[in-house]
Amino acid sequence: MLLIDQFNQSHPIVKDGYAYWLSKCHGSSIPRWSDFNPADIKPLLPNIVVTHVMNDPRDYLEKITGENVISRSSMNSAGKYWSKIPGRGPESKIWTIFSDIVERKQPILNRIPYVGPHREFIDIETVCCPISENGETVDRIVAFIGYIRSDNNSTP
Repeated sequence: MLLIDQFNQSHPIVKDGYAYWLSKCHGSSIPRWSDFNPADIKPLLPNIVVTHVMNDPRDYLEKITGENVISRSSMNSAGKYWSKIPGRGPESKIWTIFSDIVERKQPILNRIPYVGPHREFIDIETVCCPISENGETVDRIVAFIGYIRSDNNSTP
């Protein structure tokens, strides 16, 4: 499990998102989707992505995509299976990260280069966290996304 101290230098959205997810863990269990209340994290919602985990065969279906994520992306992938999106299939880094989350049942903190239409951003920092309705099988992943500007300032 990631320690909240590891987030001291993190983007505020990432740090607050992880703290919220952690508060819903109830000990060592993975939170249920029903534990989440959007009103509790209203400032984070523009920077959230909720992806459903599909099994047999494995795929990911983006169900909720915040408005900041959509406006800063080169395409809107909400409602699309990742296996059908170029650059998001099983050969991609994000697919590998999500597969690790599903298998290990642990969140992953990640910083990756920004590849989108806005030149003022250089990196994206994310914390991707597992969700499980039965407490065992990861069926959703919630990602909190912060954008790092080229001047090294964080922006929502």
